[in-house]
Formats: sequence, C-alpha cells, structure tokens
Amino acid sequence: MLSKQDLIHFERKLLEKKQEIINMIETNEKSLREDYGELTAYDNHFADTATELDEREKEMMLNDNAKDLLEDVEEALERIKKGTYGICIDTGEEIPYSRLEVLPYAKRTLKAQEEFESGTVIQEENKSFLTPPDDKRGDKRIDIADELQYEHGNSSY
Repeated sequence: MLSKQDLIHFERKLLEKKQEIINMIETNEKSLREDYGELTAYDNHFADTATELDEREKEMMLNDNAKDLLEDVEEALERIKKGTYGICIDTGEEIPYSRLEVLPYAKRTLKAQEEFESGTVIQEENKSFLTPPDDKRGDKRIDIADELQYEHGNSSY
C-alpha cells in the first residue's frame, strides 16, 4: 500500500505531467490553426500539397494522443482523491511502485495491461453482437460473418 508521502509524490508528478500535456496541446492547436501554403492550390505541386496534408495529419494525431494521455492523468488524479490510486482497475491487485514511477497514470498491473492490449477483453465484449446459437433464420452467411468477426475482430477498429 502506498504511503501518504508516496501519494503526494505521485500527485506532484501527475500535476507536472498534466501541465506539460496542456502546454503541448495548446502549442499543437495553435499550429493546426495556422494557414499553410498559398491562397490557391492551383500553382502548388501535388507533392507539396500531400506533404502539407501529411504533416497536418501527424499534428492532429499527436494532439489526439495528448488529449487521451491528459484524460489518463486526470483519471489518476481522481483515483488519488478517491483513495484507489495504485490499485489495478481490472484485478484489484496493487500496481508495483516501480511501474507507477515510470507511468504514474498507470491504472493496470503490467499483466492486466498486456491482457487488455491483446484484445481478449475486447473480444469478450463483442460476443454480445454475435448471432445467437438458436437463431433459425437459415442464413449460414451470418454465421460465417460472426465467426470471422470473432476470429479477426471488427474491421472498424
């Protein structure tokens, strides 16, 4: 169990990380609002336009990732307030201090995180969308589609 000093230490780390992320988001959003290139695309080479679009996509992706990370940090700060910080949200086990030191916003043990990322949790959730086994419609194509979705996941992910 984490001591009060440990919680203060991690809260400080999380607040610093939060400010760092907010600064990065603000910087990225300013650059996303900037107008690139010339007024018309008629005299731009298509490769220049493609490069510009690629850079903007990268900036948008980085901005989205930063917002997701900010949510994780805010959730961790909330767990400190609730007294559940350092406890895995899936297993209820204590998250090792060394893991929290590296990722103070970690909400799972390493093993639970690996299982979560492997997709076993997601596939279990998706089972509810499968055709019920007692379905009498007679269309075997639905069964095959369900099997493919179960084996390979939803293509929209």
